[in-house]
Amino acid sequence: MTALQELSGDHIFAIPVAGQATASTPDEFTAFVAPFKMKITRVRWVPKAAITANVTNYFTLTLRNRGAAGAGAGLPAQRSYAAGNSSAFVGEDMTLSGTAADLLLAAGDVLTVEKLVAASGLAMPAGTVQIYAQAR
Repeated sequence: MTALQELSGDHIFAIPVAGQATASTPDEFTAFVAPFKMKITRVRWVPKAAITANVTNYFTLTLRNRGAAGAGAGLPAQRSYAAGNSSAFVGEDMTLSGTAADLLLAAGDVLTVEKLVAASGLAMPAGTVQIYAQAR
């Protein structure tokens, strides 16, 4: 029998994310627990509604690694809505961290999807975050 981590190539984990209609409210959603050591290779965001960016009042969608103890602060990927609009149901790549260590997960690490706000913020529609990762 072959274990999932023995398969080569990217494994894709689809994380449904609830929307946050209150523009100024940050929020954080549990995504998943890494089942084995992994390296994140790509992260995509597919919003259920269009998003119009605002240079002053915006949100940043982040993928955060809380670690096994829940206190981690690593940010493997993010997408800011200070610039660049999104279309409903059209996937787009989130920006991966330039710090190699942020892309490495240990078995048991907890990933969350977090909405951070700037100024009075911007409403965030529901959507799906797709995490592409390889066993390491």
